[in-house]
Amino acid sequence: MDRLLDLPAMLGPGLYILVGMPAPQSTKLRAVVGESGMLQERLAAHAADPTLDFVWDACVATGPRIMNETVRLILQRAFVDEIANHGFATIANRQDAERFTATEHDIATAAQVTEDLRPLLDMAMPGLVAAVEPVKAPIGARVVMAPRGLDPLGLVRTTHTMRWRGALATATMRGGETVLLPGSRIVADVCANTQWLREKRIELIGSGVLVPGDDARYLTVAAFVTFRSAREATAFVTGGASASARLTWMPIDEL
Repeated sequence: MDRLLDLPAMLGPGLYILVGMPAPQSTKLRAVVGESGMLQERLAAHAADPTLDFVWDACVATGPRIMNETVRLILQRAFVDEIANHGFATIANRQDAERFTATEHDIATAAQVTEDLRPLLDMAMPGLVAAVEPVKAPIGARVVMAPRGLDPLGLVRTTHTMRWRGALATATMRGGETVLLPGSRIVADVCANTQWLREKRIELIGSGVLVPGDDARYLTVAAFVTFRSAREATAFVTGGASASARLTWMPIDEL
């Protein structure tokens, strides 16, 4: 670590991964993924932190021209995800990466940096991250629970309804397919970071499937809209807000 901190590049921003001994009663190594605008300062603090005395190896990436805070946070989340879902180590971070609002440029930059770093990380710490394809599951991923009343075998189509901050929607579901029914009322505003949802809304408004209601806060569904999952339909109704498909969709016969 002392030799690492002497490098001039460590004065700038970047991403780092620390790897060390397993926790007691565990056989898997531990890894800490972090980012900082001042790598030298952060790594020096970690070197003096007694709670990180298990660390024996460090891998650091820096790039002052592209490593703005948003890109660093995207990279941190991405590699925490890959290590947790694919790698040989458990994540020892004491808290999740901070939330961020990213531009399309930041997302594209982070994606390219991730692809560039993956083979280098695989050379430095083989097996720590995915060598070829990134793991797609998001940080904190949970097993997606189907809405109550849904036929687990996907043989019978069931009808469900959901209410969300004034929105009121009805849909039929079978397996993963969810069909939003005409007359449903959805939230008009869309979260800034849900580009796919914004594009779908624009397309449906242009084709007359979504029409303004009496209240400007909502849009009315004028035709059937099909989604691949109840989760996707939930995001469509809520405008991308965080909501559980299992908890928000209620079987009609339970009302």
